[in-house]
Amino acid sequence: MIKESIEYLIKIATNPPYSNNLLPGRQEYQKYAGDIFEDDKSYENQMALFLEWYIFDRIEPTHNQTVLELIINNGKGPSLDLLKNIKVFISHIHGLFIIKKIKDDWVKVINLFDNEQYMVIEPLGKLYFSKNSIFEGRILAYENSYYFTGNFCFHPEGSKKFIKSEIKKNSSLHAVNVKELKSKNLKLNNENEKLNKTIGRIKKIQLKLQHSKSEKKLFEFKEKLSKFESIKAFYEECCSLLTKEITIFTNEKIIREKKTNQIILILKLSSMQLLFERSRNIELKYIYKN
Repeated sequence: MIKESIEYLIKIATNPPYSNNLLPGRQEYQKYAGDIFEDDKSYENQMALFLEWYIFDRIEPTHNQTVLELIINNGKGPSLDLLKNIKVFISHIHGLFIIKKIKDDWVKVINLFDNEQYMVIEPLGKLYFSKNSIFEGRILAYENSYYFTGNFCFHPEGSKKFIKSEIKKNSSLHAVNVKELKSKNLKLNNENEKLNKTIGRIKKIQLKLQHSKSEKKLFEFKEKLSKFESIKAFYEECCSLLTKEITIFTNEKIIREKKTNQIILILKLSSMQLLFERSRNIELKYIYKN
């Protein structure tokens, strides 16, 4: 059923209105992944990888969503069961994987971006993979199991050190954003603490107001209450602004920028693999380099 769901998704994505940006999408893709020519040995596979990127990864500027998200959100028609099935594809894992174990009908892989392990159903694993090989792939979750889409970009053995160093650079950039997010959350916690203390003071003053009979004391308590109500409003505004700032920062920097940087690296490595495939006498170290 997963194969039918993938085919259904591709059929919809390659027809209007979702196919309207295929040409600019391909130009955008090739800016990072390099030009793809019909006489390339891996032409069909490269085009399949492009189509996956177009459906799963590329953000449509006018909608700020991927084609997959647009199809799911706008989904109508007779194939509602298949549409329901592709909804789970939102949680796809696009990564650079290393093979750790190969069995008759499954493989164990590690995503080098986060060191997460996956047991992926793959009856052709012994045909496709060799232990410790590094490749670009996309994993789909389906009915409590993991599957590959079937399109891969395999990188040569000698590229492993370079690939891992590039992933480390990506992780360092992400760590800077995580550190900044931690600082913002700490600031929000401090403001919330000030707000809670102010609310506590207001409650105490309100309690005193209820039990005071002295006009002078009532006047003093009302003045204090007014003062702390203003302070409370100030801290509430600070907390609200910080919460919005953290939400935007998390979405744009922690989630989207991290994913974008990973995708750009994957495509850059794909262009190197394509150059290596075309090369005859160029040493690997002169291709897999910055």
